Amino acid sequence: MREQIAERLAGMIQSGLLKIGDELPSEREIAQMLDVSRETVRGAVQMLAAIGMVEISQGARTRIIGTEGFGRSTLPDAAELSRYGAEDVYRARLLIEVFVVRSATQHIDADTRYRLHRLVEAQAEMTEDPIRFLISDAEFHQLIFRAGRNLLLAHFLDEAYGFALTCRRQALLEPGAVGRSVEDHRLIVSAFDARDPDAAAAAMERHITRVHETTLQVLEA
Repeated sequence: MREQIAERLAGMIQSGLLKIGDELPSEREIAQMLDVSRETVRGAVQMLAAIGMVEISQGARTRIIGTEGFGRSTLPDAAELSRYGAEDVYRARLLIEVFVVRSATQHIDADTRYRLHRLVEAQAEMTEDPIRFLISDAEFHQLIFRAGRNLLLAHFLDEAYGFALTCRRQALLEPGAVGRSVEDHRLIVSAFDARDPDAAAAAMERHITRVHETTLQVLEA
């Protein structure tokens, strides 16, 4: 489990979701986001520190200092991001992710719904911390991808999620941006609770469209 968490954190760094100079959330926060123990997170961070990806400082948050050393990320790297335009990514996500969220509404189990609720509750405290939110956001969407019970589509969406992350980071710096995403997430989870695939699909479509529109604003600025 320690190695799996190290790989996930390394993937976030290699994809550009997290950048050199960013500070990781606390061990407790990461453990809550990823539903593992603090000891597992501590071991994973120590693995990344040993290969020079992060720096652990006494009395300060762990800081990212490198992007190499852990093998290949499952998310696309910066060189791959330029292959597709924002409109292509948006249309692909809209087509596949809305389909997956409908399937997830039918198959999602109580434990996954509980984890989604916990993530949304924690995200409400992250409105002034987009880096923490990005980590939690990635976990939120990946839980939904896996709940759709189609591993091929989940893998595709993992990759699609990675595109335009640099612009997404910048967009989340705008006042109120994180709060709007949290509210979108809350509506999606409420639809899961109600076992309403139409409401879940509509909520996800609004969310993806809003993310796309804010990303375009950054690209055009």
